Amino acid sequence: MKVSVCRPSELNAAEVQRWRWFQRQTERLGSPFLTPEFAILMSERRPDQRVAVIEDSGEIAGYFCFERSRWGVGRAFCYGLSDAQGVVHAPGYEWNGAELLESCGLDVWTFDHLIPDQVQCFAPGRRIALRSSPIADLSAGWDNWLARKKSNDRMREIRRHERKLVRELGAPRFETGTQDASHLDLLMQWKSAQYRRTGRFDRFAQQWVAMGIRKLFDTQNDSFSAELSVMFVRDRPASLHLSLRYDGMLAGWFPAYDINLASYGVGIIHQLYVLMHASQRGVRFFDFGAGDEWYKRTFSDFDSFVAEGSLSRASAVALTHQMQTVPKRIVTDFVLRRPPLRKAARRALNVIGSVRSLLHSRR
Repeated sequence: MKVSVCRPSELNAAEVQRWRWFQRQTERLGSPFLTPEFAILMSERRPDQRVAVIEDSGEIAGYFCFERSRWGVGRAFCYGLSDAQGVVHAPGYEWNGAELLESCGLDVWTFDHLIPDQVQCFAPGRRIALRSSPIADLSAGWDNWLARKKSNDRMREIRRHERKLVRELGAPRFETGTQDASHLDLLMQWKSAQYRRTGRFDRFAQQWVAMGIRKLFDTQNDSFSAELSVMFVRDRPASLHLSLRYDGMLAGWFPAYDINLASYGVGIIHQLYVLMHASQRGVRFFDFGAGDEWYKRTFSDFDSFVAEGSLSRASAVALTHQMQTVPKRIVTDFVLRRPPLRKAARRALNVIGSVRSLLHSRR
């Protein structure tokens, strides 16, 4: 195995084309988060993001995107933003994970959405935590999907919210694939406010994230696109949803809604419309991303899985990193696996969020 490391934007046209061919040959690699478009555009303003080009027997066998600090501590590419991570590789190709990390100059590599099929290449014999990632199966058409959901109590509740919305405010208007940049600005504004309210880190406060998303928003080709949908109520945006599409897969990414209309469930109604229009446009699967939120369970048909964990080589850097991060990870896992503690943690985050929102409004 020979490995060369470069910036994603430095790949030539033939290398990008081979990357796309690898994706088409293996269904598990068919995620928009594993496309060359996502890698190139999201790395433009991040000098620490790289791609390793893996060669075997004189031919390119795979591409591995990652982030690397100067101390040899690395993370998966777009960690915390990407819902699929790993090596995009030739069909059936297997690699030595330890050798790959060493060639990339990584003593430690942390991931949160690794394709589980690749765990054995990166960490043979190790147990890695798996997280469910719900998927809606739209391949049989909208009518068939809707028929499967009619007996679901949550779906009935969503339909009641929809009737209430129509009765009191009028029928909503849905638009998908909007190219109006003001709608993207509004989504970021609403999402940032949501992050502050809930005490979470505001991703859009990072300039490289906002700029990368704007670049994706402007990208449209036959296989990849960033799709922004808008649901209007009384001719004003009530809900927005930014998704990424690769061939027959649509992956939800950033949903946001007008909190003044929260009692009507506009965000959930919007998600239902996204699925309906996606099915009518030939989308076979909708990926909700990892998580057990009730709306994901309501709309999904089966679970995919992603792996979360950290791999390290025997080194002083790896040992130091492990000593710093293991206690935090143990506490986090302990809380997430116990619903009462998880609810208490969310309440605490909401209190923090209220304070942050107050300070932000005063500024």
